[in-house]
Amino acid sequence: MDSSILLETYLGNPLLKWLLCGGIIALTLIFNRMIAILASRISYRIFKNVSKAQFYDEFSRLFNRPFMNLINLLAIYSAFSLLNFPAEWELVNADELGLRWFIHTVFVVAFIWYITALFLHATVFLEYVYHNLENATISKDLATFLKELGRVLIYTAGFFAILAKAFEVNITALVTSLGIGGLAIALAAQDTLANLIGSFIIYLDKPFQVGEIVELGDIKGTVEKIGFRTTRIRTVDRSLLIVPNKKIIDSNLNNISQSSQRRVRFHIMLTYQSDPKNILGIIEDVKQAVWAEAPRTAEECTVRFADFDSSSLNLIVIYYVNSNEWEDMIAVKETINIKIMEIVAKYACEFAYPSQTVFLSK
Repeated sequence: MDSSILLETYLGNPLLKWLLCGGIIALTLIFNRMIAILASRISYRIFKNVSKAQFYDEFSRLFNRPFMNLINLLAIYSAFSLLNFPAEWELVNADELGLRWFIHTVFVVAFIWYITALFLHATVFLEYVYHNLENATISKDLATFLKELGRVLIYTAGFFAILAKAFEVNITALVTSLGIGGLAIALAAQDTLANLIGSFIIYLDKPFQVGEIVELGDIKGTVEKIGFRTTRIRTVDRSLLIVPNKKIIDSNLNNISQSSQRRVRFHIMLTYQSDPKNILGIIEDVKQAVWAEAPRTAEECTVRFADFDSSSLNLIVIYYVNSNEWEDMIAVKETINIKIMEIVAKYACEFAYPSQTVFLSK
């Protein structure tokens, strides 16, 4: 082959440079997966102190694609860097607004984004490790929280890196110029900051964890997720409530899942025609009915004549079920409620309901 052919110029570049450019891209497309796997193996050594060999497959699944994207980007940029723009195009320099500046800026933005993606995948992998590692030093909830916090910081760092490197923005001057505006933003975001602090308190103090049943005022359900600003609670009727973390730490919270017992409290409302002796008999028999369910119920039990209501005589009943499961509690409650109906009928008394009796004098 005549070597002079390689020196022939096409679009301002010799054929040899075009062949080198095409060769670099072709070799990269052929071997990029192999190079990405090698990069993953080398990078995995960084996590050897917190991970084990059993998690390499997950690491490889998360990192192979980002490494391939980064390799392809560097190869394409390096290949086309060998070429020169035709002089007849009369393009301006890369530091002036034009085609060269646009290409350079797109490369820098893409490069920073792919590097950012690697760090984001690292947070996902660490969360996966602490969720599946036996005898982990931190809890699953804390691992998830740290992942979310790390992602916010990584996104923020990536954003400022793009401004500084791609668009040559003076970050120090930008932050300084935001003085009064930043103060206004901080004041407007004080509720968000309070909720963020609340999430820190929840993770550090651990009043509850994901999967536990909690009661917060009128809210009762299973915790599904603890986020930066809110906590998601799935109620008994399967609706999803989004509760601000600030409200959680400022309110009295009952963690039902960490309780060994469940309390049952209600009133038996009898009519005013009930005989006092029969009421005392009902009180004693209800106690016996509760104690008869042992060991499902605790020995501690309260049954008392509590109130003269507007249309009933109220007996208060308080007892405890020796289980944290809702199904166990409702089963015991059903059994005792049936017995209470039988006891009231036994003493020839009747249940009261909201009513009003009018007496007319002759």
